[in-house]
Amino acid sequence: MNYRQVSKYLDDCLIFGIKPSLVRIEKILQLLGNPHKKIDFIHIVGSNGKTSTTKMVAGILNNQEIGTGYHISPHISSYTERMWIRGKEVSKEKFTQVFDQIYPYIVQVNKMDLEGPITQFEIISAMAFKLAEDEDIEVMVLETGMGGRWDATNIACSKVVGLTGVSIEHADILGSNIREIASEKVEVIKEKAMVATTSCDPEVLTIITRKVKETGSRLFLFGKDFSIQKKADLGLEGWLLDIKGINKVYSDLRLNLLGRYQPINLSLAVILAELYLKTRRRKIIEKKLSGILPDIRVKGRFEVIRKRPVVVADAAHNPEGIENFVKDVVRYFSGRKKIIIFAVLKDKNYEAMIEKIISVSDILILTSSLNRRSLNIGKLGKVVESKIRSFKGTAQLPDKIYRVDSIENSVKFALKISGRNDIICITGSITNLSNII
Repeated sequence: MNYRQVSKYLDDCLIFGIKPSLVRIEKILQLLGNPHKKIDFIHIVGSNGKTSTTKMVAGILNNQEIGTGYHISPHISSYTERMWIRGKEVSKEKFTQVFDQIYPYIVQVNKMDLEGPITQFEIISAMAFKLAEDEDIEVMVLETGMGGRWDATNIACSKVVGLTGVSIEHADILGSNIREIASEKVEVIKEKAMVATTSCDPEVLTIITRKVKETGSRLFLFGKDFSIQKKADLGLEGWLLDIKGINKVYSDLRLNLLGRYQPINLSLAVILAELYLKTRRRKIIEKKLSGILPDIRVKGRFEVIRKRPVVVADAAHNPEGIENFVKDVVRYFSGRKKIIIFAVLKDKNYEAMIEKIISVSDILILTSSLNRRSLNIGKLGKVVESKIRSFKGTAQLPDKIYRVDSIENSVKFALKISGRNDIICITGSITNLSNII
């Protein structure tokens, strides 16, 4: 197959949906010779901040001369975004080559009675494990796709685990409250792991602590074992930070990523790098740490993709993410007219997201990513109208609301009606950003 054919095959596998089980990934990896048992892993789990943290950890370790890769999800424009080896995103040619290697085993697994065909995420995870083996890297940083217990990446036995915040998401699969969701996520913690978290939620911490004790692992807490000692907000230029790790304070770290959550993500990334290096009897070389951070880019995380007018692409996809997005919009662009382009997936807690988006929008454009999971624009409009009626007189409301058929046409329309000093933001789902950035 060529890359276009592989992409089409993977797209078509979406019909197999999400199947909470490790049986298929275990079988295909067994047929491949268990590549996941031949290198080290660092696992990143949580509701928000996983991709940013994953990229930071991988970048830090790779610049410490540790052969490093990562596996993230989902992608924005190309499947190749999901895999990165020694500082470079995997090429389309290499991606296709790895798929061709495992395709015969996909066929074999699909002929077995293993609770249905292998899913898209399971295939890509198997590819990541195989790629890690083929490229002979030392460690791969894994971002969980969803949850933890039944996520395909959880077939790996990770020496180090990082847990970001936990919020309610995928309630039909993970559970309807924080306790149930956190209980799913902590299942990536295996025997004798080193675990760090930036969560300050008492319920989440109770669940993590219990799992750490069960597995004989060690827990490192934000604010106690590692922290941000200095945080200078440089506006649209990013941050200047002093991060306290377990070994020392790393001073004057320049981070170009925007968003109030990125310094916290960096603090977690630094301690995870420290903990992994500890298993190798090594420590972070500070000069190499400060040298790599300005080069780290995370697409679609409060990313300015145009300057006049300013256009921001943001992948916030749940209430916690939207709350952070709203706070960032207000902090960076206070007093400027804000045009918000919003589309959301129908399996998300979109009513809570809409409540927050309404308050920051001078003009609100409702649209669709045209993804099969995207909420119908008509229904989205009705929910917005209902929220506005309930908020009338008690909150700031949009001056105008428009409905446009697609993200691309929404951006064109926003540019047409905007002034040079206005702000245009695209948010609500990572699927909104395909073909935009």
